[in-house]
Amino acid sequence: MARDDPQSDLEDRDYESWEAAASAALKGKDLAGLTTRTFDGIERIPLYTRQRNRTTRNEDDLPGGIAFARGSRASGNVLGWEIRQSHFAMRHDVNAHILSDLENGATAIALKGAPDEIGALDSIVQGVHLDLAPIHLSPGSSLEQVAALLGVCEIQSKDPDLFCNNLGLDPLGRLARTGHSVLTLDQEVGRCVEMTAQVASNYPHMTPISIDGSVWAGAGASDSQELGAVLSAGVLWVRALLESGFSIDELPNKMEITLTAGPDQFMTTAKIRAARVCWAQVIAACGGTPSKAPVAIHAETLQAMMTKTDSWVNMLRTTAACFAAAVGGADAITVAPFDSASGLSDDTGLRLARNTQLILQEETKLSSVIDPAGGSWYVEELTDQLAHSAWKVFQDLESQGGLGSALLAGRWQEALSKTRSERLKAIAHRSTPLTGTSEFPNLDEQKLEREPLPEDLNLSEGEQRCEPLPLFRWSALFEQMRDAVDASPDKPVLFLANLGDIAAHTARSTFAMNLFEAGGIRVLNNDGFENTVDCVEAFVASNTRVACICSSDSNYSELAIQTAHDLRSAGAELVYLAGSPEAWAEAATTFDGFIYLGCDVFEALTPIHQTLN
Repeated sequence: MARDDPQSDLEDRDYESWEAAASAALKGKDLAGLTTRTFDGIERIPLYTRQRNRTTRNEDDLPGGIAFARGSRASGNVLGWEIRQSHFAMRHDVNAHILSDLENGATAIALKGAPDEIGALDSIVQGVHLDLAPIHLSPGSSLEQVAALLGVCEIQSKDPDLFCNNLGLDPLGRLARTGHSVLTLDQEVGRCVEMTAQVASNYPHMTPISIDGSVWAGAGASDSQELGAVLSAGVLWVRALLESGFSIDELPNKMEITLTAGPDQFMTTAKIRAARVCWAQVIAACGGTPSKAPVAIHAETLQAMMTKTDSWVNMLRTTAACFAAAVGGADAITVAPFDSASGLSDDTGLRLARNTQLILQEETKLSSVIDPAGGSWYVEELTDQLAHSAWKVFQDLESQGGLGSALLAGRWQEALSKTRSERLKAIAHRSTPLTGTSEFPNLDEQKLEREPLPEDLNLSEGEQRCEPLPLFRWSALFEQMRDAVDASPDKPVLFLANLGDIAAHTARSTFAMNLFEAGGIRVLNNDGFENTVDCVEAFVASNTRVACICSSDSNYSELAIQTAHDLRSAGAELVYLAGSPEAWAEAATTFDGFIYLGCDVFEALTPIHQTLN
């Protein structure tokens, strides 16, 4: 930069200058090759600049301004977001865990499976001052559970203005999860609206209705699908509340939106910002004033990304997700404990989940910055693109009669199934890598042993009305392979037939070891063999039944086919080659499979599991 006027020098940089500098850093490779697409078809280009991307937002917009991408309030979250910890009410020591959380930094508790009897609930929250630390009911809670919580609040204080609990009324989400309901969806919504009217008159600061995006994200939805479904559910409640006599400007504290925070940091931030933009459009379309009816956004880390294998990596995932949600301006955040996929979290898991938020809020001062992502051309454009993509999903659902109608007809399940299949394909091909599971697995890790999660006995209550959505965890298929190996009396072992010196085979042998061990198949590695005879002798001595040849292309030309034949003659039941099948099409029948960057890992490993187990 010019020393006398650095700002002027920076402003003079046009896109072509940045592109040339980036191409130079890539050593001549095409910059466009770094462009990627999301499951929604949103392009993510490698370079964003003022000249090309400034049209996506009004540069004069301020936090609390009309677009609301930068926040619903001019002050942002300078007082910090609500640190919400989740607990199962059926856990025998739940009261002790709740008190520990609240005494050590959590500011609210979300209760799953709360009892519908006042005395039982009162014992669970014994010692909790509900006027200082609200107990929220998880989305999908029943009217009976709500009545029990209201009864406990009445016992604690006669001043209704002190309570700001969320009551978790979400019959649509509950129907999607279970497929069952006692009454029709319209009747369930009507009863919830009646309860909302009662709560509004007696407890003005309580939030009766939950609009839960985690239901859709947990079934594999894309970010646009999750947000579009949330908007459609929101419109369902807006219509129902307006018809019951509420005014549009009375809706702010009647609903809370829950959105998931995933491992994609920028997409999570953009999703929360886009949610405010889209909600403002909904309120404006309904005749309201968006600035008078902002919606509270609760972010919870995505359960689908949590793994049982190498569970400690989950702390990295949830930390990135929590950071992204805070940057996006979430009003409340719940971080899942690192061991939550393995069962009931222990004291360590709960403490680390709580402290993740405390460190980000108190030590990094993240909440002290108003709209930290504001002005980033990448985040601004991603917010704009995601808002438009989600709005299309929302419009499509509304054209089908709304989310409820699409769910009852099975069309929404079908749409989510397509996205789930695309996501599974990306996981299988490892374009969506899972560190510690599909990448860099550790077969010697000690598995976490946790108590199983308590069962909700009311899941199948009522008539089956639709196909329930599956709970989809990304790592499940890899974990099933690992579990099958653990259950086998003879642990499968694969021999790496490394040809040539270390320099010739190390890239492919390292890749092969990583891929096979992702499926639980232990690998016998070595420094390489100078010839086929030595390689085959080592294979016979290893007492294994499957081999994978690894080397350079030049060594393959001379030795690969002969080595494969000799290995098979020596007893190899399967022989793989580390390389692309396109490069060795003429030898395709020689090998039982190929492993290469972008191959389907499940397809490659299934024959080995069938042979060795």
